[in-house]
Amino acid sequence: MIGRLYSLILSLGSLTLITFCLWSVWSKIANVDESHVGHVEYRILTIENVTSKPFELHSLADTDLHSLIDLPSFNFNINQKVCNNNTKLIMALVHTAPGHYAKRQAIRDTWAKMIPTLFFMGLPDSNITQSDVVLENKIYSDIVQGDFIDCYRNLTYKHVMVLKWTLYYCPCARYLLKTDDDTLVNAPYLLEILNHRLSPLGARNLLMCQLMFSSMVKRSYRSKWRVSYSEYPNRWYPIYCRGWAIMYSPDVIYKLYTEAQVSPYFWIDDVHITGTIADKQNITQTDLGTLAVDESDVVGDKNISRKFLFCLLTKADESMRTFWKTLLQPNDTVVSSSTNLGLDENIGNK
Repeated sequence: MIGRLYSLILSLGSLTLITFCLWSVWSKIANVDESHVGHVEYRILTIENVTSKPFELHSLADTDLHSLIDLPSFNFNINQKVCNNNTKLIMALVHTAPGHYAKRQAIRDTWAKMIPTLFFMGLPDSNITQSDVVLENKIYSDIVQGDFIDCYRNLTYKHVMVLKWTLYYCPCARYLLKTDDDTLVNAPYLLEILNHRLSPLGARNLLMCQLMFSSMVKRSYRSKWRVSYSEYPNRWYPIYCRGWAIMYSPDVIYKLYTEAQVSPYFWIDDVHITGTIADKQNITQTDLGTLAVDESDVVGDKNISRKFLFCLLTKADESMRTFWKTLLQPNDTVVSSSTNLGLDENIGNK
């Protein structure tokens, strides 16, 4: 009798625990839409509504250029001033590591031929690698390097460095694309969307990416993304962007940058910049939907030219050129994915 009672209590306890876990997950999912209440949706610019600059650079402190979050003496070890205050439709800003030469070369040989592109990195832990980076930059003049060590724990420094560089050295770009060096950009289709579906004049409040919903903080010591309770006490991350392909409008760059400069450092940059910081600034992320794909979604497809904007590759240095060649091949069937972004005739009302 006592054994049956003990078994019943154990079963009820287990059922209560399972019910609580399911309720916790469901409440997080159910509140996803509520997190965007009060946020401002993006809007495209037309000749009629271009009324002001996206930001005023003089509003930044005189000491701002040489500070990076909690680094008081930041400098660009290698810099590029390619914009020269000239208007550019789009600039691509690629996160890379010093040793990823093959990936950078694959990008140079493919989609960077159509979109102005720079590669952003920190310092390597090898003088030989640094010498290689300096030589590479002498040849291509497309590397921007900060004076912090390039490692996982410094990813947020790299991300904010990209935002800083944009504000100081390319403020006239109408769209900014932040990618990783294993991302294939469907440049022809992207330029078509910017010019004919969005607006060649730019946008405001645009933060467009592949969204992550209801993402639980990893606490396992086996995970390279483990976060301690002291680093991040909450159980769930806010809605944030997967960082391998993010489209910004320049006003959003300014808002994220100025907030990040005065916020405590958190090393997972995607969560911190496009989640926590974006939420503080009431910026709504716009989901790319099926316009952002993994390589497995399109491998072997010979008719992919308008099925995606961004593709995450597993071995970019090997497959980038092959996919690019396929993208440039003419095809008879046009599959438009523009409806995934609401890119219809009424987009100007966004």
